Amino acid sequence: MRLAEGVFKPTAVQKKALALLKGNAKHILLFGGSRSGKTTVLVVAIIYRACAYPMSRHLICRLRAKDAKSSVWHETLEPWLNRIVGVRRYKPNVHEGYIRLWNGSEIWIGGLGDKEQVDKILGHEYVTIYFNEVSQISYSAVTTAYSRLAMNVQGCRNKFFYDCNPASPMHWAYKIFIRKIEPRTDERLKKPELYVSAVLNPADNAENLAKDYITDILDNMPEKQRARFRDGLWVKPEGVVYDRFEESMILEADRMPKSYDRITGGQDFGLHIAAVKVGWKDGAVYVMSDHGGFNITTRTAVEAQTEKGWYDEGFVTFCDPAGGERIQEIPGGVKANNSVDAGIDYICALMERGKFFVAKSCSGVLGEIWDYARDENNQIIKVNDHYMDAMRYAVFSAASSGVVMG
Repeated sequence: MRLAEGVFKPTAVQKKALALLKGNAKHILLFGGSRSGKTTVLVVAIIYRACAYPMSRHLICRLRAKDAKSSVWHETLEPWLNRIVGVRRYKPNVHEGYIRLWNGSEIWIGGLGDKEQVDKILGHEYVTIYFNEVSQISYSAVTTAYSRLAMNVQGCRNKFFYDCNPASPMHWAYKIFIRKIEPRTDERLKKPELYVSAVLNPADNAENLAKDYITDILDNMPEKQRARFRDGLWVKPEGVVYDRFEESMILEADRMPKSYDRITGGQDFGLHIAAVKVGWKDGAVYVMSDHGGFNITTRTAVEAQTEKGWYDEGFVTFCDPAGGERIQEIPGGVKANNSVDAGIDYICALMERGKFFVAKSCSGVLGEIWDYARDENNQIIKVNDHYMDAMRYAVFSAASSGVVMG
């Protein structure tokens, strides 16, 4: 079959991004402002890879499957398939969540936010895995999917693609692609040359945008949103909940107390399971350690934590009240006080008084705390909040004597 020639006409910056995709790096991140052409570049690259390598399989995933289907499948993938290969040369299977091309190649689209979807899309092997909008996806979810980049297609180099509007400088993607350090340990990457990135901003894609999009919309956003969505900068998001949290509150192991007045735990359940361990000393709260996993059972998480000596001190763990019978699987597990606003206010007050600290080793908590935010309706954005919930359970439930208030 002959593909449509000259259909995709990349901008100058998109050409540089395409050069990265063709290079030797295994992991390629495109980040920058809104409507800068990041998704288009990566989707088109996947289409051409699927066409060039018959019987190959490719995955495009977001946090939520419905968002992947609406913003990637319908708004980007299908329109470009129509232009490049033609309407009659592919067949969508909406129920199963994939598109099959005339040459037997498949492009799967799904979400990493619910167990049924995860089991379906991670039940296959791929030559390309594209994580769309990784600012919303946890590092544990991404690394769980890593093992599925294992399909062997002659001549095709397996690749991971990523894109995002920048989050805070503490986000795992910033650490990996900009600072070239391992997110959990802050140690230098063993093979930094495998991780490359490029910035694409709306101004670079102006020829494909409405004339007033930048001047009338992006230029008039609040400062932090303008920095992220127009300028592609890594900054704390607008409406961040713990805006008083500073890097000075992150402590190395030798600066943490040697003993505590008491210890409490917090446990969040779900597809992303998260546990936080908190020490109390002279009226201050120290987040001592955290542990979590993606698409694992509560029992598996508890066994892993037990092996690490997590429960050696013997303490109460305040659990997500919606956990039901799973609470019984947690040593010392009881229902937490899930008063969200009161719990947040209490932790904010600790921060204001200089009574709140986090161990540098707590990668889960530190990976979420900078981006934990409210939307324009003052509602908590339920994305990457698993450690934040567990931390609140551990701190506020203990402070309020563990009384469940509703």
